[in-house]
Amino acid sequence: MMMKQNRINLIATFLLGVFLISCGNSEEQSNSESDTFQEKNAKTFSQKVDLSKVREVKLLREANDASVNWMAFTTARNEINRMPDFTLQEVVNNSNNIFRSIQELQDSIPTDFQEVPIQARLNVLLTKAYLLEGEANKQPPSAKNIDSLSAELYKEFGNLKIQLNEVFLKSVEDFEFELDERIRKQDSLAQLKKDSLPNN
Repeated sequence: MMMKQNRINLIATFLLGVFLISCGNSEEQSNSESDTFQEKNAKTFSQKVDLSKVREVKLLREANDASVNWMAFTTARNEINRMPDFTLQEVVNNSNNIFRSIQELQDSIPTDFQEVPIQARLNVLLTKAYLLEGEANKQPPSAKNIDSLSAELYKEFGNLKIQLNEVFLKSVEDFEFELDERIRKQDSLAQLKKDSLPNN
């Protein structure tokens, strides 16, 4: 009877040992898989934002001068201008600042720029910033989505700059009208000079 009890204890100890070892192995495997995912994720998010397909837009001197005192524009431009140097992780970390700076931009349009096309561009820009912030706050965020939304936001800021430039670009019709006016004035002056000369 005693021997039978010892044998049962021995089998129970053996089974307990096998169970503990298998639990330990599966936990190590789980940790290893988790580390691998985190490592892959870290590697993916350490890549730079891909803006290779987005052209850079520069402000005309007049548009730049007009926007100098628009502090919200300066702040938003600084945030967006940093994007080519950002990793995807840095975009995630700064997405809230980007969104807030664009929100302030929309709330503080100066008189020179209070035009429908500019307001429309700001609405699109704010939407892109909102989507980027939403993606950044997901657990976990998608690197692919962060990359494409960053490129879209950068492009839309360029489109806003084009619209700001438009305020200071004269239309062809305006230019032709100005030219016609100059020619007319010169003709009038020439006629006046001719009329004022004494008859020989």
